[in-house]
Amino acid sequence: MKNSYADLRRLIASTKPSKPLLLLAGLFVLVEITATLWFPILTRDLVDFLGEGQQFGTLLWQLLGVLLSLAIAGGISRFLLAKAGQAVVRTLRTEIASKLIHQPVRFFDEQASGELASRVVNDSTVISTLVTTQIMNLVSGVLLLVGSSVVLLILDVKLTLVLFGLIFAAFLVIVPIAMKMEAIAKSTQDKTASLTGILTQVFSEIRLVKAFLAEDREIRRSKVEIAALYKLGIREAKISVALEPIISLAMTLSIISILGYGGFRVTAGDLSVGTLTAFILYIFNVVGPLGLLSVFVAELQAAKGASVRIVAILDSDDERQDSWKEAVPFQGDIRFDNVSFSYGADTPLVLDQLSITIKAGESTALVGVSGGGKSTILSLIERFYDPQNGTIFSGETPINQVSLDRWRERLGYVPQGAPVMPGSIRDNICYGLDRQVSEEELRAAAKSAHCLEFIEDSAAGFDTDLSEQGSNISGGQRQRIAIARMFLRDPAILILDEA
Repeated sequence: MKNSYADLRRLIASTKPSKPLLLLAGLFVLVEITATLWFPILTRDLVDFLGEGQQFGTLLWQLLGVLLSLAIAGGISRFLLAKAGQAVVRTLRTEIASKLIHQPVRFFDEQASGELASRVVNDSTVISTLVTTQIMNLVSGVLLLVGSSVVLLILDVKLTLVLFGLIFAAFLVIVPIAMKMEAIAKSTQDKTASLTGILTQVFSEIRLVKAFLAEDREIRRSKVEIAALYKLGIREAKISVALEPIISLAMTLSIISILGYGGFRVTAGDLSVGTLTAFILYIFNVVGPLGLLSVFVAELQAAKGASVRIVAILDSDDERQDSWKEAVPFQGDIRFDNVSFSYGADTPLVLDQLSITIKAGESTALVGVSGGGKSTILSLIERFYDPQNGTIFSGETPINQVSLDRWRERLGYVPQGAPVMPGSIRDNICYGLDRQVSEEELRAAAKSAHCLEFIEDSAAGFDTDLSEQGSNISGGQRQRIAIARMFLRDPAILILDEA
């Protein structure tokens, strides 16, 4: 519990919400609260001076001015909070996305991509809502509650004690019920991420699903998560259904009690009609903040759960951790020295004390049965994974002593399937380059990879858009585009995985 709140505080601090913006929003919130507190007082005076024309007219104009100030201040404060909230979301999403993209390949082997996307999109929104809207609602609610209490005590102590007795009794019931939202909120976020992960996987591999008539299987998998979300939604609805009547009942009993007791005192001449009217209006100023407090408690629990998951991602090591490594010279042959590797602790070794040398300046082909480790060797050269034992050298330099960026600058890699990114053919051929590519260079690379002809036959040429996974072109065409990318990159080491 303590650590989760510490994670939440740390995340809130790291987002650095705009203090000037929040301060300005706070000032407008204060104007809104002042107008809200003043409105019942003016209403009291308006009722008490109902028969006095000039005084009544002045009070009426003052009342209209207060209502106008209330509407304008409320609108501006909400806009400023929304702007601050969007900035917080932008900061969090940028940090999480950057951290995830720099994670090693093994990290993605162990995580569902849909769940990771949910962390970026959904969990950051939960934190943002708490940082801006809910915290400000809490502050304004407390100020309104305290201000209303002071004014009520000034107006009439006896009526105030009756009102607060009823509200306090309702509050004792509301808080324990609202606290039950923590487990539900956390479970809902987890199940939503899980469902997103399943659907993302199914949609990205829809050809495999259909080729093996696995539609019903995937629907069953989805139904499990959907059913779990349904049950959580029902539990949340039960709590909401329990909370809303309690709040409504508290307000109704408060109004009836104040009307009954206040009416008796008005009849006895101990209380004015205007004061009784003001008390009725102030009931909403007291009960309203209690509702905001219950919502804040629920949102706090949701944000606490989200912060634990986000901090776990932000605290994990990524591939940028080796940026400190010295720029040692490396060149020459690539040599595997007693390298052993497996993809997991519970899986058998794919490579067992492998020692091979790949000569510089030569073309080396790895030939063997399927599953023999050919792609694994290429992945180790690319440093998608690190071997469990042994060392890989470039010349006399272990490649794990060179920063990843400097090592991968020398490599060109065409993987099996030659995946493409959504965008134009031009974007895909130039993918990863940090320089401008001329039209002549682009055409020369495409011609060398034997893909210029089909590109020019396309309606938009190099500006033809490729769909997700390049499903609107053939596998061979995707592979040629990937090879054209290598001609532009001109790497020192070219890795072709069954290309």
